[in-house]
Amino acid sequence: MSLTLPLPAVEELTAHHGPLRTVLADVGPVDVRAEHVAAYVLGILSGKTLRESVIHGEVGPSLLIRLVEYIDPVLRDKRYGVEKWSAASFRTVDHAVRLVAEVEYEHQLRTQISDPALAMDRERFTGAPATFYNATDVS
Repeated sequence: MSLTLPLPAVEELTAHHGPLRTVLADVGPVDVRAEHVAAYVLGILSGKTLRESVIHGEVGPSLLIRLVEYIDPVLRDKRYGVEKWSAASFRTVDHAVRLVAEVEYEHQLRTQISDPALAMDRERFTGAPATFYNATDVS
């Protein structure tokens, strides 16, 4: 017997556990000091990938959404980041509570299906995330 529990919405979780922190972004404000950005890039890139969804382009990934566990390079505590990178933009948010980051990962993944950042072939929109992404852990 399998039991599936619905996850709460990101808004509900952040109301209880505090907001997500924007760590990296190509446009708009971030919540870390400018002189720390390079350290956050290295910390997140060298972190442990927990979940990942990707769309491959002709010469490599054109969209990547990744949940990563990493050590905050300034505060030195464990954080969970949700990294969304595409050929058009990038943004990484994080939180100290893994569940908040997990729900944000799922939210970002499904948002790309309903409102894609890049032009996609019609075949990708025929079903669940498994048909939209070349590789994903979400059904």
